[in-house]
Amino acid sequence: MNEPTNESYLSLRVPSNEKDERFISGINSSYEAAKLRSASKDSKVNEYHSPVKFSWREFWKTMLYENLPPVVFSPIATLFLEGSLSRAWHVSQNRMLIAVSTKHHSLVDIIQTWLVVYPGSWLMNVGLYFALFSEKELIMNIDPFHMILAYLLLFMRRLIISTKYGYFRPEDTERLCLPAPDWDRNKTNRRLVGQGWLQPWLYPGLIEDELTVAMDENDICLQGIPLKVDKETEKKLLQQNSSDLFPQKTSASNENEIASGFILFNIIRSVYNRPTMKNFRTILFLTILSLSVTPFLVKFLYGTPIFGMTMNEKIISSATLIGLFNGFQLIMFGLVCSIDYERRYRCAKKLGEMVSFPGLNLKNLFHSSDKHNIYVDLQKRLNVFSWMNMRKVLRSFGEAFYLRIQSYTSILIFYSLFCVAILNLIVWTELRHHISTIYLICVVIFFISSISLFAIYKAIKLQSLSAEHRDFIRNELFIIEEEIWELKLDGRSEDRITDLTSAKALLEQVDESINYKELIYKPTTILGYAANNGVIGSVLGLVLTGCLFAVQGFVSTGIEYDALGWFNF
Repeated sequence: MNEPTNESYLSLRVPSNEKDERFISGINSSYEAAKLRSASKDSKVNEYHSPVKFSWREFWKTMLYENLPPVVFSPIATLFLEGSLSRAWHVSQNRMLIAVSTKHHSLVDIIQTWLVVYPGSWLMNVGLYFALFSEKELIMNIDPFHMILAYLLLFMRRLIISTKYGYFRPEDTERLCLPAPDWDRNKTNRRLVGQGWLQPWLYPGLIEDELTVAMDENDICLQGIPLKVDKETEKKLLQQNSSDLFPQKTSASNENEIASGFILFNIIRSVYNRPTMKNFRTILFLTILSLSVTPFLVKFLYGTPIFGMTMNEKIISSATLIGLFNGFQLIMFGLVCSIDYERRYRCAKKLGEMVSFPGLNLKNLFHSSDKHNIYVDLQKRLNVFSWMNMRKVLRSFGEAFYLRIQSYTSILIFYSLFCVAILNLIVWTELRHHISTIYLICVVIFFISSISLFAIYKAIKLQSLSAEHRDFIRNELFIIEEEIWELKLDGRSEDRITDLTSAKALLEQVDESINYKELIYKPTTILGYAANNGVIGSVLGLVLTGCLFAVQGFVSTGIEYDALGWFNF
């Protein structure tokens, strides 16, 4: 029994089981399902999604929109960059540069934006200006580095948002310029890593959409490529629920065969439709509480006025508090990065378990108490072909999110290193500062670096799985070669030898494909390098070396603080 197909939110085409069946019925062999565009008799092949590419134009445009103050300056910028008043209006609404239209957003979102987001953004800009350019007599109780660190958190968040739009598909970017409901708040939330991608079970159809896009990108229709299983496994799988878009069987599936799209969809759904990190909110809350409270608590302990005395000081302190609290978004992005790497690892691991005897247990795939295992024998050529195509599609699943996640991890690392650089700048140049700044920088470095390193560890774990699977394939080739030799010596069935030889030839291609695409061409990357132990060692080494260098600076320069915690010149 299959569940009704959820509404699709794709911009190019609306996937359906009927369209898939129309394509499958028009092909003569499963290999044609692995060249979707050329085998399709549909003239609208341009509706299939292409691999996502980073748009520097959208990146820099968004950087301008995000860094200009909202309500006035950023909406004015849209008039110059979007080319027409209509497009500028819809961009301003969809990006919430001046949210007033209830067609684009709910009234609650608009009120919240005007009461919290816009005042906070203006206050941050005013606070930074006062911290950098006020007369010293007006900010005697304020350390400008507090404001600088808080604003850098906001800037990194804006950098992440710009990266998000840089990885938007052209058809989605175009819809942002059109009247509602071509684009609305729901479509925005579905493409946010902290909402849709973090909790896909709250956004029906999201997994189906991303799997459809992944198949389009690889020019594959998995529903047209069956897997060969035993009769008992087929019976068990036919009893399970699935999406109507990915049924157990299609017109391409014969007896003892199951559609590979059904298997992959349920592998992904079994992982993505439940929380991965149990203490997510607790970690986020404790981290943000530590960042926000640290500078003010230290000032309180040293008897320094917490928010200052003059109006300038109060504005700067309020802006600092808002900026540090707003850092929860940066922390959240780091946690989501580690969650996504872990989810991808679990999906790939389940796909690998299916071809390793005794196979993948049904309870790890469905809500079932059945202990039956799904085993896919790679000594059958059809299974080799199906498994590799499933693997290719899985690697591309949610690729726009995946590329953003890798970029976000790198941005977090850069922020940690930047804080280390500021710490050394303060120490070695003996700039005026309050001791609370040192505490704040240490807290920031500890939490951001820890979360970044945890995400890198998950990325390395994911990348290492490709090497493990390649090792499994090479071992399978080794065994098949020996079996072929023994069959030839014994003069046994030529049909069996032919089957093994054909499976072996395709497995050799699988081995080369995994090695090239997953280990050389498109590996999981951190800072542009393939995720491995060398990367995590380099990042950890830079952070620790920078901190030790700062400690040496404290010892060498003999920095001392007065009773109120200010650096003594």
